Amino acid sequence: MSLVRLVFKQVAEIVAAKEVGLVVLTTEDGSRQLSIISDKDMVFQLGLRQSKVEIREKLLPEVLWQVITRNLDMRYQIVINDLVDGQYKTLLYMPDILQAIPIRASDAVLLSLISGVPIFIEENLLLRQGVPYKEGEPGVAVPVNILSSEMLKKALDKALDEEDYEKASELRDELRRRGDKGVTP
Repeated sequence: MSLVRLVFKQVAEIVAAKEVGLVVLTTEDGSRQLSIISDKDMVFQLGLRQSKVEIREKLLPEVLWQVITRNLDMRYQIVINDLVDGQYKTLLYMPDILQAIPIRASDAVLLSLISGVPIFIEENLLLRQGVPYKEGEPGVAVPVNILSSEMLKKALDKALDEEDYEKASELRDELRRRGDKGVTP
């Protein structure tokens, strides 16, 4: 399995969906990006770490990481290795003991920001899910297969209202692929 290192680039709110946001990771060379859907609480937590407020050293995730690293002399990696029903499958991997613990992708990004643990993605998954990244461009490209079914249904309704039948067809196909019973043929 070939892995590619990712770095945290930004976190942003989604204008049309205030309950979720996007976490953007890029390859080290900045050529490709991977977007992860996140809940609003995680968007806040990541933003807090970006703002570098003084209190963050006393927050629970930072304190727990200090406890772990003081008591265990071990290396860690975060590995994104699959996508199932719109969710990236992510592992906190401990190469010294060949063990891995599943972790939510957005939580893994927060852990990486706090600890410096590197994030990797399986190269074939990056080739499927990653999109070209251009610094300073407005908006972020997001593959439809990472959106929740609810978000897909809202986007489908909007595409139909705007008579964008090509986009509507793509969204309908993704909902069908997931086995969504509420999608008409």
